[in-house]
Amino acid sequence: MESLAGTGPGFAVVDVETTGFAPERERIVEVAVVVLDADGRETDAFCTLLDPGRDPGPTHVHGIEAAMLAGAPTFAEVWPFVADRCSGRVLVGHNVDRFDLAFLRAECRRAGGDAAVPGRLPTLDTLPVAQAHLPLPGKARLVDCCDHFGLVWADHHSALGDARATAALLAALRAELGDELLGTSRLLAEAAGLRWPGAAAARPAAHGRLGAAVR
Repeated sequence: MESLAGTGPGFAVVDVETTGFAPERERIVEVAVVVLDADGRETDAFCTLLDPGRDPGPTHVHGIEAAMLAGAPTFAEVWPFVADRCSGRVLVGHNVDRFDLAFLRAECRRAGGDAAVPGRLPTLDTLPVAQAHLPLPGKARLVDCCDHFGLVWADHHSALGDARATAALLAALRAELGDELLGTSRLLAEAAGLRWPGAAAARPAAHGRLGAAVR
């Protein structure tokens, strides 16, 4: 199967829901990646629940119950495809450097050891950008940033909903601040040709929140 990686420069917006906050101890229970072209248009999206091998953690936050995870794939089973979507693209997320990427690296290490962990990557973290350049009080949470730009999304704390909200936030930041300030041309050039360890283009079945396998 042909890979989308390498078909042109762009962004991979990622979001993970987890069993807790410490990557070395906790696990990913839902992962989403939304692929954007260099102009910010969505070209692909993938999201699935994951079997963390334990309870799902704070259900009151992410809404994921243990029963939803029955039959869900493990991280190791979907990682090659997620890595393929991220290959050749700038990794984007709200707090992606300290949270989402930290969890992805930890899960890679569990699945395949140090050789499976991606090295230095070009990232565009919308959290510090917002903290530095938007007139927002407090911590500039994703919801604060979206409120600032009038962006609305219903499925808070679902990985796909949050990833798409972050993609919309990226577009708003590019429009307001400009690509030169964000360094997008440099980041896109750095990402071009980068291949994540273990990347493979075969698309796995995704396991949705209703317990159904979806594609």
